[in-house]
Amino acid sequence: MRIPTDTNLLYRRIGEFVVSFQWLESRVRETGWLLTDPQRACWPPLILRQESNQQLLDKVCQLFSTTMDKLATEDALARKPSFESLIQRLHGMRRYRNKLLHSAYIVLESGGDVQGVYRINPKLQQVDDEYILDSEMLTPESIERNMKEMAQIAFELNFHYIQLVHWSERIAAVET
Repeated sequence: MRIPTDTNLLYRRIGEFVVSFQWLESRVRETGWLLTDPQRACWPPLILRQESNQQLLDKVCQLFSTTMDKLATEDALARKPSFESLIQRLHGMRRYRNKLLHSAYIVLESGGDVQGVYRINPKLQQVDDEYILDSEMLTPESIERNMKEMAQIAFELNFHYIQLVHWSERIAAVET
């Protein structure tokens, strides 16, 4: 027997996901600002404000890599792939966020109860000779699984950010 879907809880989880993603985007931007102006000489920063999220992630990844090359710390070779992997996971979260925001939602009702909410991207994707619709049955739990992944990403991103804060004087020295 299927338990009816609590649509209010589902939509609240979607909203939480989107707001949490916005926080991650802000932290990535702050990381870029720290890499380009560690002493905050030009505040508020004017860079990294016009980019799409995809462009922002790629630019900050490049800035991080360049900074690690200049700092030449003992663990730079480990930090660069760690940050690059983190950015790739953020791209995955970005794509999922876009799916949530740009899809149509079909509410399946039976007997007066909502039995499920189906997310479907109306853009057809062609794979070989077949056309495929990107879709999934949404539940509060499916959103929560992605939130847990995003929480792990946030945790790791903050490790990198805090280390950069500690290195801000060194970063400023190699930038001049």
